[in-house]
Amino acid sequence: MWFPWIHKKLEADGFPSVVPALPDPLNPTMAKWMRAATPVAENWDERSVVIGHSIGGVLALRLLEHVCKKKIFALILVAPPFASFVSVKQMETAFAFPIDWRKLRSLAKNIVIIQSKNDPVVPFDHGFRYREALEAKLVMTKKDGHFIGRTASVVWREFQRMIK
Repeated sequence: MWFPWIHKKLEADGFPSVVPALPDPLNPTMAKWMRAATPVAENWDERSVVIGHSIGGVLALRLLEHVCKKKIFALILVAPPFASFVSVKQMETAFAFPIDWRKLRSLAKNIVIIQSKNDPVVPFDHGFRYREALEAKLVMTKKDGHFIGRTASVVWREFQRMIK
């Protein structure tokens, strides 16, 4: 995945970054992930840029909504599912209770959703739903699938655009 790649790019450009170790990533449990990532989210502030991929994007939303005490600079969600569209326990627990969209809009200065039209995991219309719910910028790509490659240049470009 591209997480180590972007971590190295951020660090090389002078942006301290943290990639929290999430337990059992192939069988995610939102409660366990929340516990593991809470210490990181407690330190988010007006300079923080939070990047979440797939169900990790939902985790970022939940952390911002329930843990973070300050407004962050930016939230970048990459291929995030908007709802539990399949009967899979991990997805159902991620959306077990409503999301406070209004609160989330007020907690990030910039919000970008990145979605690919050919994503085989998350239907591309989920990007449009997030754009509406979060009043976010939507970056739609054509051929990036579920963004599981070793690099994610579109994420890097959006990060650079935001900080300028």
